[in-house]
Amino acid sequence: MNLTFAKKMMLINFLISILFLADRLAKWCALGISEGGVFLFSEKFVGLRFYKNFNLIFNIALPEILMYGLISIILAVLAWLLIKNYRQKNIFLIFSFSLIIAGAVSNLIDRLYFGFVIDFISFFDYSVFNLSDVYIIGGVGLIFIREFFLKNKNL
Repeated sequence: MNLTFAKKMMLINFLISILFLADRLAKWCALGISEGGVFLFSEKFVGLRFYKNFNLIFNIALPEILMYGLISIILAVLAWLLIKNYRQKNIFLIFSFSLIIAGAVSNLIDRLYFGFVIDFISFFDYSVFNLSDVYIIGGVGLIFIREFFLKNKNL
């Protein structure tokens, strides 16, 4: 079955929209998680814990004006890369950059509305993250795999 580029883009946009809405809904539900959280087996495993994340990735703390400036620059570069890949009709990179942008925009909405990012997935009592973080890491991971392992496959 050979889908046209337009149909593939409709499918990607639909999927990204569903993922974005799933993240927004999950964060809304996370606001109702009790203080202690809910865990599978024990606190040292996987669970749900509401956490207010005021910092950037890897808990990097920056002044607010610098943080919003950096986020704006990163989103502008990502938008440029997305448009460039739309012109080149590179489905793989369009999906990857769309995934990153969806996650980044969802986290930005949290920052603008609440003043922090809502994190709620607790993993081995080591880190707390959200679906947006998974989208960002997943998109970056796909690009990394393409660049370092699949370069000759024309993805």
